[in-house]
Amino acid sequence: MGDRLAGKVAILAGGATGMGRSTAIRFAEEGAKVMIADRNVYGAQETLAMVKKITPDADIVSVDVSKWDQVQNMVDATVERFGRVDVLVNLAAILMLTPPLVDIEERQWDLIMDTNLKGTFFTCKAAIPVMLKNGGGAIVNISSSAGLDAWTRSLPYNISKVGVIHLTSVISGQYTSQGIRVNCVVPGPVDTPQARGSTQSSQTLEEAALEHPMGRIGRPEEIANAILFLASDEASFVSGATYVVDGGARTAGRRL
Repeated sequence: MGDRLAGKVAILAGGATGMGRSTAIRFAEEGAKVMIADRNVYGAQETLAMVKKITPDADIVSVDVSKWDQVQNMVDATVERFGRVDVLVNLAAILMLTPPLVDIEERQWDLIMDTNLKGTFFTCKAAIPVMLKNGGGAIVNISSSAGLDAWTRSLPYNISKVGVIHLTSVISGQYTSQGIRVNCVVPGPVDTPQARGSTQSSQTLEEAALEHPMGRIGRPEEIANAILFLASDEASFVSGATYVVDGGARTAGRRL
């Protein structure tokens, strides 16, 4: 237990499983009051039970981040429960394999872009006014190594994650002077339920581990630690940054 987020109220959009669950637990361990927001209500309830073992100051709210009214309700519910919003972490995303460009269906494009990019825009749009009333805050957006490299197995996912990186930069440029720090974490390959589902087999992840310079892929808690740093006052002079957390995969010339 620590106090790096003592007294802070954090919304974790996409907090039900994987990196979101690990982040919820780490935030609670460091003193935060945590709102676990996800459309996966069952997963959110499981995460809440884990967090409740650490702190009573936690709750869940159902949200589809691609729907503006649900996002606004997420923020309103957090303010009603905890009185403020200090930290927003955008973890909600869809990773779906698609065919090459000419065979991608409009519904596939819209599903991915609406959640990954428009959803991040919506959550920031809803949370920033509340943060401004309280004198500032911290936003951590989650992109992907697919936002830096041409991962050809899903064009919409790539483009959505490029958008998250640039959205982070622009929001930082607009709101850092008003006390809101905005940063982006770019995870490499991480062992999460979504990763196993999107790659369609555990074997694919095992093969990626063999190709990785560390001989393994990342763990959700390792990404959570990077998110924690950027959300905390330890990163008080960090805004507009893109933090690559991939175990050196890009510097080793590997695109995983």
